[in-house]
Amino acid sequence: MAELKRLTDKILEEAIGSRDDILRLAREKAKKIEDTSKSQAEAKYDQMVEKGKAEADTLKERLRSNAKLKARDNELKAKQETIAKVFESAIEDLKNIDDDKYLEYIKNNASFSDKSKLVVMKDKFARVKETFPQVQTIGDRFCETGFIELEDGIEKNFTFSTQMDYIKDEVQGKIARVLFE
Repeated sequence: MAELKRLTDKILEEAIGSRDDILRLAREKAKKIEDTSKSQAEAKYDQMVEKGKAEADTLKERLRSNAKLKARDNELKAKQETIAKVFESAIEDLKNIDDDKYLEYIKNNASFSDKSKLVVMKDKFARVKETFPQVQTIGDRFCETGFIELEDGIEKNFTFSTQMDYIKDEVQGKIARVLFE
């Protein structure tokens, strides 16, 4: 029986040794897996943080760019409105042109042919009729500014607003330079 006891003790001792080796290997393997997982998780975290920073920088730059674009658009709109007011103001000033300058404008622009008829400003009608008796002046139609010459069914528009429209593109840049530089 002693022999049996020694054999059982030896088997038990080998089993305990095997168990300890298995546990040690299992712990080492678990530690390796834990370390690998931890480093992978940290790498993934760092990657996500970098990606988030890059996206945030991109978004910030896009927002900044959009804000600059909107500010530029607003500035351009304000400048265009100012230039439009300049043209409107010029037209208003031209509505109040003095008689001599108005008559000079007609003299310099009308063809005064035998078939010409003039549509003029209502408040200047009498002066035009008196100054240019050779031209028929239409008394039932008037224009706000300038004049219109009718000849053989063709209307030549010399109203100040129409003339302003013709030169608007040319002078807009000059007006902008004077106002905004």
